[in-house]
Amino acid sequence: MKKTVITGIGVVSPIGIGHQEFWKNLVSGNSSIAPMECLDLSKYESKKGAEVKDLKAEEFIGRKGLKYLNKGTKFLASSIKLALDDAGLNIDDELSNQTGILIGSSLGNFSQTTDYFHDIVRENPSELSPMLSYDVALNSSINYSSVVFKIKGFARTISSGFTSGTDAIGNAYKLIQSGKAKVIIAGGIEQISLDLYIIFYMRKLLARANGSGSETSMPFDERRNGFIMGEGSYVFILEDLDYALNREAKVYAEISGYGSIFAGNKKNDIDKRVKKAKNAMQMCIDDAKLSPDDIDLINANGNSSKLQDLIESKAIKELFGERGEEIPVCAIKSILGECYGASGAMQTAASVLSIDNDLIPPTINVEKAPGCNLNIINEKLEKDISSVLINSFDYSGNDSCLTIMKI
Repeated sequence: MKKTVITGIGVVSPIGIGHQEFWKNLVSGNSSIAPMECLDLSKYESKKGAEVKDLKAEEFIGRKGLKYLNKGTKFLASSIKLALDDAGLNIDDELSNQTGILIGSSLGNFSQTTDYFHDIVRENPSELSPMLSYDVALNSSINYSSVVFKIKGFARTISSGFTSGTDAIGNAYKLIQSGKAKVIIAGGIEQISLDLYIIFYMRKLLARANGSGSETSMPFDERRNGFIMGEGSYVFILEDLDYALNREAKVYAEISGYGSIFAGNKKNDIDKRVKKAKNAMQMCIDDAKLSPDDIDLINANGNSSKLQDLIESKAIKELFGERGEEIPVCAIKSILGECYGASGAMQTAASVLSIDNDLIPPTINVEKAPGCNLNIINEKLEKDISSVLINSFDYSGNDSCLTIMKI
């Protein structure tokens, strides 16, 4: 089977545009979480988020048609251009038919879709500009990008909730491994919107500054009371190793394993959820032909959820045994918030850069928590890192994991 490697990284994030700025602020522990400016949240208790604020999309995709694009599409197209430039890859006529795009997003342009439907119901449809419908579907960002960057192999959107980005990268890895494509652009995209905010708020998933609670992302900490919303786009150029070497591309890391399992969503059956999370991690490690002893770092799902953090910590300790309280764990959502469908891709970006720099970014706002006794790295740590396990868990029951390795 063919090896799948990462040769380019494109990042549009709340802490920086481009992977260099992203990494600099991540290892410095510079949080992007602040009162949200894109939404009026005066009526609600949860007011903070991690917003992308400094993107100038015209620098990456030009000004033509820009006014008709929603911010999520701008995020994705800009990050793809950054990744292609980083990989030094030119998609010419020959490569175009051998290149695919596979992006994960939990709800895509959901807010634009509902807004457009509302306008149709409220107004005379014949008076609406047809351009308003241009960018209002779950897959519209991916379709736009495939046209702009001349990707003719395939264009696919994966929507599997909070594991969408992880599943997109995992599926792309399998396609290259089986020889179905030479190059795939893969990753995740999400944007903050009022629709999403209300969904998470009504489900009581968001951190709230009420009573003794604090509106802070503090994964695995006993004070945690919910996650902070984030947004951004994180994409990678994945290539068949032989193809990458033939064109003398820089290789950041190899994607070596992928595991995914449905755990169910019964809150009162914690033991079953722990077992399923453990099985997803084991499946991923087995796929990479590794053992738990070979993993140097866990890039955790840890998003400051009372239940999910507890399940993940128990699963880690069950799988890794005595090493469960020793293996380094980082939880970058303490800095970047919960990016739902793009979180796995966000974690992958951090993990690839950890391997490339032999450096673990800090997890901020964290003290030890009863039941979550893990080796949380709360200051940046220089360490030789050859393999990373990336955990991505969804509230509705999907558990997906990736392993990436130094090559």
